Amino acid sequence: MVPLTFVIFGYLLLLLGILLVYKGTQVIYRLYFSPLAKFPGPRLAAATSLYEFYFDVIRDGQFMFELNRLHDKYGPILRINPHELHIKDPSYYDTLYGGPLNKRDRLPSFTQTGLPLSSFETAPHGLHRERRKLLGPFLSTQSVTNLQPLIQEKVDLVCSHLSRRVGTGEFLDLHSILVSFAADVLSAYVLGRENCYGYLDRAEVTDEWKKTVNSLFEALLLVRHVPSLLGLAHIFPKTSAWLFPPFHWINKLQTEVSQHVKAVRGKSDGGSMISTILSNEKVPGTEKELERMTDELKFLIIAGSDAPSQVMAITLFHLLWNPEPYQKLKAELDEAFPVVADADWNKLKILPYLSAVLKEGLRLSAVVTTRLPRSAPEEALQYGKWTIPPGTPVGMTTHSILLSPDIYTNPMKFMPERWIGPAEEVRVLDRYLVPFAKGNSSCMGQSMTYSWMYSIIGTLIRKFQLELHETDEKNVRIVRDCFNGQTVPGLNLINVKVAKEFN
Repeated sequence: MVPLTFVIFGYLLLLLGILLVYKGTQVIYRLYFSPLAKFPGPRLAAATSLYEFYFDVIRDGQFMFELNRLHDKYGPILRINPHELHIKDPSYYDTLYGGPLNKRDRLPSFTQTGLPLSSFETAPHGLHRERRKLLGPFLSTQSVTNLQPLIQEKVDLVCSHLSRRVGTGEFLDLHSILVSFAADVLSAYVLGRENCYGYLDRAEVTDEWKKTVNSLFEALLLVRHVPSLLGLAHIFPKTSAWLFPPFHWINKLQTEVSQHVKAVRGKSDGGSMISTILSNEKVPGTEKELERMTDELKFLIIAGSDAPSQVMAITLFHLLWNPEPYQKLKAELDEAFPVVADADWNKLKILPYLSAVLKEGLRLSAVVTTRLPRSAPEEALQYGKWTIPPGTPVGMTTHSILLSPDIYTNPMKFMPERWIGPAEEVRVLDRYLVPFAKGNSSCMGQSMTYSWMYSIIGTLIRKFQLELHETDEKNVRIVRDCFNGQTVPGLNLINVKVAKEFN
């Protein structure tokens, strides 16, 4: 009689053999028989997603830089994993991301943030469009204009924190205070004033919300490759936070937003985004369910506070780092506002040099570093001699477009003047100014971001003389792709002292 251990060992060998045959057959198919086999790129990347995993997870967000190296070697179109292509050619951007008449689906495996019912993670073109239509009116230019009293209230709180530090020698991190500003505005708007996070109401500004959003984005790379980890983190929160600290902040946020959504449910006063949606009889019941609303609003608050606050902080850094643009902007603001007044963005946005500064800040910060794959499910796309099969995910990276030397002279230099040159030249630059993406993939928060930038930067430069404290270009240099760009860990600080306050 054969011992049981030999039987078990034999079965294990058989399973291992089957697995090896399956994987070997899969690799052979990917390399020689896949519809993508003809496209250029490293053979290892075509054979296995572990190539991308290595640069994303092991090398901590370096795949975006590896893509640039691969494009230099293989050309503008290449295969970056077994299933996906990547194109580095700004002129193709409009074709890929298209307009409202071009059907483009998202890549579900790429948009995993642990918020499967949010608009961001909604892959099918039709459902994604409907969910965007639900949120669109709340983020329109008119709605943002109506929100100015709330925005001004939070701008005043930012100013109060700076005023208390005039001449004291104390320093303050612009990242922390501006992401707190964004979180307070959005939480009050989305959840209602009574549920505002109130970070700016505290005696001292902390980095609590900055840690929360940074942790979430840092976790995205790992979750993208191993999505099951996020589910395990919710089941075993303490263990997961011990093993991977960013999960502590993710679980904390999950709990808090769920509690706020529960508290607002049932109210129909229209005093918040969520109460307005819940009281709208035209919205299907399935779209109002607790889990769906929680996912949607959580993503709005997180994504809506991280990137805009980074852009504002980085733009202020470049102004303080470059005396000439700073002095030009200060002179324009002093002339427009002889007496410091409320930062009404309708008054500020007509100032030409300030508008140029904001465009240059959006361009040079280039904070969305990840590629955003889209597929055309019903048509074959054509790129030069290459025919891309229907349904093939294709990605492009806005970061490389915004910093392209083929489009922008001296792309790493802060030059607001490039936006106030000859009209024809500016039109070309505007075509490639894609910090919010374009078409069906565009960010819905453009008006909100611009209103914040005009209000914050217009007010702070006019009202305070700020000085950088132990801060230089390394503190804004993007070296990691965590969906949004990140500095070397611990260096995302823009510390300033307040030398003077102007009346």
